[in-house]
Amino acid sequence: MIFGDSQKRGCFIAGSDVTFAALCTEECAHGRCVSPDTCQCEPGWGGLDCSSGCESDYWGPHCSNRCQCRNGAKCNPITGACVCTDGYQGWRCEEPCDHGYYGKACQLPCQCLNGATCHHETGECICASGYTGAFCGERCPFGSHGLQCEQRCPCQNRGTCHHGSVCAQPCPLGKYGVNCSRDCSCRNGGLCDHVTGQCQCAAGFSGRRCQDECPIGTYGAQCSQRCACQNGAKCYHVNGACLCDTGFKGPNCQERFCPPGLYGLICDKYCPCEAANTVSCHPLSGECSCSPGWTGPYCNESCPSGYHGDGCRSACDCAPGTAECHSVTGSCVCPAGLMGDNCVWPCPGGFTDRAAFLRVPA
Repeated sequence: MIFGDSQKRGCFIAGSDVTFAALCTEECAHGRCVSPDTCQCEPGWGGLDCSSGCESDYWGPHCSNRCQCRNGAKCNPITGACVCTDGYQGWRCEEPCDHGYYGKACQLPCQCLNGATCHHETGECICASGYTGAFCGERCPFGSHGLQCEQRCPCQNRGTCHHGSVCAQPCPLGKYGVNCSRDCSCRNGGLCDHVTGQCQCAAGFSGRRCQDECPIGTYGAQCSQRCACQNGAKCYHVNGACLCDTGFKGPNCQERFCPPGLYGLICDKYCPCEAANTVSCHPLSGECSCSPGWTGPYCNESCPSGYHGDGCRSACDCAPGTAECHSVTGSCVCPAGLMGDNCVWPCPGGFTDRAAFLRVPA
C-alpha cells in the first residue's frame, strides 16, 4: 500500500499496527519534530523551526523563561545563568564587589591608599578628604584641603592648615571637649571619649578614672570575668593568669608538685595528717587541711562540743545544755525523753529511745 506524504505525517492506519514518524515541512534546525509541523526546540533556541537564538532577556527551550539578571548582566540562553558585568557579583549579579575589590568577577584588588575606596566597576580611586592623586597617595597641595582638595585654607600670616576636612579629626590622645581644650583624667592605660571625656578602662581596671584594679576574684575587660585559680592562688587582674603558691602547679594551680601523701622541697617527707579526715596536705609545709567535722594539727580531733562543720566554725543549733550535735552534719543527738530538730520536744508516751530521734541533715 502506497501513501502520500500528506497522509504519512503523524498518521496511522485504523486496525493496523503500521505507524509513521511525524514529519515537519521545515527541518527543525536546533530541535526535533514531535508532531506534524511542530518542532521541540533545544534550550537557547526558538522560532517555528528552532533556528532563532533567544533574545537577550530570555532563555531555555523555546526561549520561554525570562532572565532574572540585574545591573546589565546577560544570561546564558541555555542555562539561564547570569554573566555579570564588571563590578558585580551574586546569583543575579545584584551585589557590587566586596570592599577592596573591583572588575571582572570582582577578582582585582584595589590599589588605593590612605583610606580611599575604589569604584567597584573601574577600580578608580575615590580619595578621602585631604588626599589626591591616581591612587590617593599624595596630600593636598599647600593652601588647599578637604574633599578633592577643592577648599582653600583660611589660615593667615603663613599659617598652615590640616590637609583634611575642617573639624574632621578627633582630638589627639589625652585631650577632649570643645577645641580639644580639656585634659583626659583616665589612668592605667584607659582611653577617654574625645567628646565627653568619659573613660573606657583597659582590661583589669575599673572606676570612674580607671584608678582601681579589678576586685579580688575578677579580671579582664570591665572586670566581667571570674577567676578560676585554686589552692589560694592569686589571679592577675588583667588576663586572669594564676600566680600559684609554692608547692602547686597547673593553669589553675590545681595540681600538687608532690605525689599524694608526700611533701617538702624534694617531696621526701610523709604527710602527718589522718588521711581519712583530711582534704589535703600542703605540698611544701605539710600543713593539714581537715575535712568538715575534724580539727587539730593532724585532723585527728573531732570538733569540740557545740560546734560542727568546715573548720568547726559552725555552732550547733540544739537545746542548750541537753543535746549534742553531729560534728560533720550538725544534726542534733537528743537525750532520752526529747525529740525534734533541736531536741526541745518531749517524746510521746511510751517513747524514750534517743537513738530514734536524730535530726536528718538537709
